[in-house]
Amino acid sequence: MKKLANILAIALGVTLIAVMQSWGQNLPSACVGSNEMYWVRGFNGISDFEWKVYYQDGTLVDPSHYTLVGRGDSIQVSWSESLPGGIYTFEVIEHTDYGCTGEPWRQDIVLNSPTINIPFDGVPTNIAICFGDQAALDPGQFQSYLWHDGSTNRIYYTGDAGTYQVRLVNDQFACSYNDIEVNVNPLPVVWLGNDTVLFGDQTLLLDAYGSSIMSYSWSTGDITSGIYVDGRSGNQQVWVTVTDDNTCSASDTIYIAAADYSNMKIPGAFTPNGDGINDTWLFPAPNKDGFDLYPYLNDVDVKVFNRWGKMVWESEGPFKAWDGKDLGGRELPMDSYHYIIRFNVGNDVYTYKGSVTIVR
Repeated sequence: MKKLANILAIALGVTLIAVMQSWGQNLPSACVGSNEMYWVRGFNGISDFEWKVYYQDGTLVDPSHYTLVGRGDSIQVSWSESLPGGIYTFEVIEHTDYGCTGEPWRQDIVLNSPTINIPFDGVPTNIAICFGDQAALDPGQFQSYLWHDGSTNRIYYTGDAGTYQVRLVNDQFACSYNDIEVNVNPLPVVWLGNDTVLFGDQTLLLDAYGSSIMSYSWSTGDITSGIYVDGRSGNQQVWVTVTDDNTCSASDTIYIAAADYSNMKIPGAFTPNGDGINDTWLFPAPNKDGFDLYPYLNDVDVKVFNRWGKMVWESEGPFKAWDGKDLGGRELPMDSYHYIIRFNVGNDVYTYKGSVTIVR
């Protein structure tokens, strides 16, 4: 129960009613959904009290919302959800047993509601988090808490943007509905590109630059926006973490397979029988990590000859898998065939010669 001893009082006397609260003080308050007791002090216990409660527009509140106790020196008010928030006025008239009636005395009170409310000072109003994080909404130290979803814990956790309302009751049993807005900042965008292959001295710039990025942290120890990697370092898995001006962080990883043109493994057989397994001649074979290299060959010439030296198939330019058919699209018989493969990388030319067997 709220004990507002200072909101209603009647000075000693038969015809004069006064209030202990002076001008300039804050108005007393109540919360929608609460039941509160208010009281007055009359003339030596020989008085009855007549109460009226008015809405802020001057109309009377239905007496079903309150109950007089004893001779009316106390009133129990049910501030139900049906009552709108705003400033209400109590009017009290004292009638003594001697037939005397005092002047009407009035006192204003604020009914705090989710729509009309005087918030408590010091409660945070805005909190910003990064996408994927949890916000801990902490109003501070109060007697009790009632969040919008019925939670009564002091701290409310959420990862969603929006406005979260909490009803707070302080140690003077005053209450308030406070709104805390949660803003969710997006994570910075960082992309190092698709996994790729570097051959020998080839280099690649990994660039994580962003206009809102404030810091960079690479797996290599670098702190710049971009770094160069090359094929001489072998297979690499490189990652970067970036942090933006909202202190939000994001990471990306790229796998870089290193290949040596001078030491490629060319498969020695394939089975173009239409079973979906090893139906084409794909070269070179995957590296030791199972990473296919052939999608990255964009300047390769291939010539295939039968055992009598007749060219039966050829390809120029970007890599093209051989399906075991001749230049006219006819299936070649099971046999061993000779090949010459030339890779052009910059000014360097790498040549492979060998045999491949068609198995049917």
